[in-house]
This record gives sequence, C-alpha cells and structure tokens, in this order.
Amino acid sequence: MSERSLLDHIDSLVEEEHRLWAESEQGRLDDEGHERLQAIQGELDRCWQRLRRRRANPDAPENIDPVPDPPNDLDGPDPEPPHLEHGVHDDVPAPDPDVPRDIP
Repeated sequence: MSERSLLDHIDSLVEEEHRLWAESEQGRLDDEGHERLQAIQGELDRCWQRLRRRRANPDAPENIDPVPDPPNDLDGPDPEPPHLEHGVHDDVPAPDPDVPRDIP
C-alpha cells in the first residue's frame, strides 16, 4: 500500500469515526455501531503506526511481528508481615492490647 493510499484509507476511517461519534452523542448508536467504532479506532492506530514506520524507514517491511508484553513482576505490594509485637504468628491480626475488651 502506497503512502497516498494509506492516507486515503486513514481519511475514510476518520470520516466514518466522526459519523459514528456524532450518532453516539445523539444516542442513536446501537451495539453494532459501538463495536464498529472500536474496530475503527484499532485500525486507525495500526494505520498511523504503519505510516510513521514507513516515514522513518521507507525500506522497512510492511508488517512486523508483534512483540509480546513482558511478564508483570510487580503485581502488588508484599503482604503485611505477622504482628510479632503482639505475639501472634499467623495471618489473623492481633487485637490492640491498649483497647479495653468490655466495650458494649
């Protein structure tokens, strides 16, 4: 696909996207229209990426294999350690020794 035909394809996708957004704002877009809008957004992302890649290196291949995302080693904070100051060594939090136990 030449740069001119790629730009024409992007223009047609943008026109359709604007039409679908206008219908969505008026509340006339059904589920199929929303799915089409998402598909257009994905296609536009790929087209812009292809155009940028082509402009950066005209000899680059048309399609490149996607690179998989690396595994996420940072899934969240470490669990809270047991409350050793109260003498409890399991997963249940220990009661605070300064709080009276006869509260109604």
